[in-house]
Amino acid sequence: MNKFTELLGYPGHMISGSKSGYRERHPSNLAIFNANVCVNGEKVWFGDIDVTLSKENLIELSMSLKDDVYILYEMDGRFENEKKPKIERYVVKFSPDGAYELGKRVKDYYTL
Repeated sequence: MNKFTELLGYPGHMISGSKSGYRERHPSNLAIFNANVCVNGEKVWFGDIDVTLSKENLIELSMSLKDDVYILYEMDGRFENEKKPKIERYVVKFSPDGAYELGKRVKDYYTL
């Protein structure tokens, strides 16, 4: 089992069968459905992530890789963006020093 699977689950991991139901049950959580996880400019994992609940695992992942870990929305790392994900549009960036930063599109709406 690699570090991504150990800390985030298997690729394609789902946190709920219903996106709207999950959001209703966890309205203050930053949940990214069909998220893309990127390291060093490359997509390394995809699936659903509740960033609020997985924050410590994402920090651990960044620290163990000694590199920034970026969480992107689905369209920023799939289809025409699969080979060159739009890292600059990250939802959250985790750094090896344990820090994290919310992206422009969510920083006014969520806290971790």
